[in-house]
Amino acid sequence: METYIERYARLIIDVQLKLVEGDNLSINTEARTMGFARYLAHEAVITTRLPVMIVETEGGKVIQAYPIEPQQKDLLRPQVGQAVMCHIVDLDNHPYDEDEDLGQIVKDAASLSRYGALADPVFLDRRIAAPWANIPYPGLRWASAQRGERVGEEEAWRLFATIMRLDSEWTHSFWQEQANVLTWRKQRLDALGNSKVSLFGDLWSLTGTLAANTHFCGGSSILASGRSFIPTLPIQCLDGSFATETVNGTFASSHPFYVLGKRVEGATFTIEAGKVTSWHARQGSEALSSYFAIDEGAAHISSLILADTNTLESRYLTAGLHPHFTANIDSAIAFGGFTIESLDRGVDEESLSQCRLNESLVRLVIPIGSAHLSVHFEAEGDVICLMEEGVFNE
Repeated sequence: METYIERYARLIIDVQLKLVEGDNLSINTEARTMGFARYLAHEAVITTRLPVMIVETEGGKVIQAYPIEPQQKDLLRPQVGQAVMCHIVDLDNHPYDEDEDLGQIVKDAASLSRYGALADPVFLDRRIAAPWANIPYPGLRWASAQRGERVGEEEAWRLFATIMRLDSEWTHSFWQEQANVLTWRKQRLDALGNSKVSLFGDLWSLTGTLAANTHFCGGSSILASGRSFIPTLPIQCLDGSFATETVNGTFASSHPFYVLGKRVEGATFTIEAGKVTSWHARQGSEALSSYFAIDEGAAHISSLILADTNTLESRYLTAGLHPHFTANIDSAIAFGGFTIESLDRGVDEESLSQCRLNESLVRLVIPIGSAHLSVHFEAEGDVICLMEEGVFNE
């Protein structure tokens, strides 16, 4: 387990945040993950040669903040440079097994946040201009819920290490290469412009048009300075935004998923002008009904999420339990709010309304990835088969 922790810390420092000398790192953590936060900070100061600030929070409130100091004296330290932030996400701090009333969950934003149902806030003047990352940290509740049986700490870390590729000496190169692949795919998708997209699954089809002034996001991010970083791991998906009212057809979930803490299986949806007009599920239909009633945009499609089928993540994380992983492992259709990172930087309040995006308070991701999935893009009269049998045509 100690080897996994050491490799994970180096993965965060060297690949995810790409820390360099002079970076001013701040780590947000809760009490259970404080030990890892301290270890990460001690490793980070070796690279940055500056103090690393640890900020302990509880329920979103700051409890205490203190620096981890490097060994060098003040006079020998480099000049303070780029601010860098990360938040350790305690995977156990999620309502896996609570039987809360659906009517109570939808009443306030705090409850919706606990269940991973809130969309990105649309603040055009507050885009983050610094490297940042969400750092998942495994626990017994998360691993037991994922495996469907009680597991110990060693087994929880083995499961997490498998997903993060920490059991290989090639961890860094794997994720860097994966980021490079996704960057190439983003460039290919964005070159198609505001294309019409057709999706074909097992006895279903869906069409829509990508929104103006948007692009695909996911994988690594690049600042205006040219510095790159990876906001979240694992990375498999690219996220694009639909012009909401252009989406029509039907689609079906390929795997179970969770809505407001309730498991949903065998779900099918009919879409007209971007809005779900009917739906059915073998299990969890009442949770879908509660979600769609939260606000007007909750029942409208917002995003197209694309990823290769049959990846290691999609095999090990079939339950889709934690929202940190749910949106990053499989092709999907999203209802509710669009992803703010998919919006072009030059968009202002006036031009935002012309993009025809969904600005709902909430967001729900429905997995559709399978060996039956094909995705076609129509641009300038040409039809391009981008995915076939659930896999990108490189």
